[in-house]
Amino acid sequence: MDSAITIATGSYIAFLLVMGLLGRRSMPRQTLSEFYLAGRSIGFMVLLLTLFATQYSGNSLSGFPGKTYRAGLSYFMSVTFMVGIIAGFLPFVPRLAAQAREKLFLTPTDYLADRFGHKTLNYLSALIFSITLCNFLLAQLIAMGHAFSGITEGRIPHWAGVLGGALVILVYECLGGMRAVAWTDAFQGMVLLVGLALVVALIIVEIGTPAAIVATVGQIAPEKINNPDLRTCITWLSTFLLLGLGGPLYPQALQRIYAARKLSELRRALGAMAVIPLFAITTVVFIGLTGIALFPGLDNVTSDRVTFKVLAHLVELEPLAQIPVIMVMIAVLAAIMSTADSALLSLSSILTKDVAARFLGLEGARIEKLSRLGPVISAVVLLILGTIAIQPQLTLWRLLEIKFEILIQLSPAFILGTLHERDAPGSFSARDILTGLVIGLAVALGLWAAGIRSLHGLHPGVIGVAANYSAVLLSRRLSVSSVKA
Repeated sequence: MDSAITIATGSYIAFLLVMGLLGRRSMPRQTLSEFYLAGRSIGFMVLLLTLFATQYSGNSLSGFPGKTYRAGLSYFMSVTFMVGIIAGFLPFVPRLAAQAREKLFLTPTDYLADRFGHKTLNYLSALIFSITLCNFLLAQLIAMGHAFSGITEGRIPHWAGVLGGALVILVYECLGGMRAVAWTDAFQGMVLLVGLALVVALIIVEIGTPAAIVATVGQIAPEKINNPDLRTCITWLSTFLLLGLGGPLYPQALQRIYAARKLSELRRALGAMAVIPLFAITTVVFIGLTGIALFPGLDNVTSDRVTFKVLAHLVELEPLAQIPVIMVMIAVLAAIMSTADSALLSLSSILTKDVAARFLGLEGARIEKLSRLGPVISAVVLLILGTIAIQPQLTLWRLLEIKFEILIQLSPAFILGTLHERDAPGSFSARDILTGLVIGLAVALGLWAAGIRSLHGLHPGVIGVAANYSAVLLSRRLSVSSVKA
């Protein structure tokens, strides 16, 4: 088993480097659009799988089973959370995608600059996106350390998994850009779906059916199969809103929308993505419940490694389980690494084009002079976050919540902003959006600063975005009233 895992892991890393080289060779010219958006040429199947890999990351494959381990059967509700993310694309993505192709947007902030033309809004949104991506990348680096440590049962320590994986990501991403990232996403998506199906079958055969596992959990920790109380239900609703409004605003997800070859292929990909949670999330929740039955008493941080502990236990029970287990282990590692590279690529594009280029006053073709700055930015970011990830003090789920609290505050800018053209009658102004954004951030961050992580089950970010939308609508109403007067 040890040698098989070593060979499989080494082969996968070699595959990543080959994809980086092929991506480099397939790049017709060295431009920001080619590097960060693959020349806007991604077709349906690769688009579907790269969206899948972006949505189902280390948070999903380590964080969700870990959260299930801590919360119990009630966390099956998370299936609706992931469907909610896809539903959240519908109010604005068709219009945004059409504008992106017409006006050649590169980063999410390009849309805001074109629609509102307000420097403060541009810099504030770039800051929010950057903080979100740093948070997201940090979560993936922590998950990557868990993955390497779990796969090898501790023979590769957490810190070595973090730093080694980060170095591999840096090399192939700097070589192939979005093409290398999207191609590796497609590979890991197919392997992951097949591997998860095989592992579920193995759990049922070797450990027990879902009903048997739930019964075991009921004996070990009966509180984890009880019906949820009212506060838990409110928290579910709050989480659904948090992910449904915030998830579609992932910068890396928006840039995949920009990179789509055709709008019709983008619509088909989003339609298919709405079905995937029924299998993918049900599976990882099942793994989390299996972890409760097999390994009771894990602490919060250790519970994030429950996926790998369950897989290792399957191999102990049935040696023939090595092949599907290795497939899933490598696929989980691939999911984490491909999500990390997506976040890193998007962060690099924002810091290069939205921060450095605007700070230096570069426009048009002059921005291309910064194309060599991206790899330097990526290296610095990985060095800083990798150092932090070596000694994780937060659970992956806590990191997931933190980034959504602020990312969700950009929801009005995209949903309300895309309803009208910039100078159309009744359109929302930059002042309206900026007022709501500042108030929403103040409320959400104020609650966090006060140590309030939940108010009657509602997340600070959800309370903040409610104040945000209210302020935007009130600002526009006051503007209309003053014009009439």
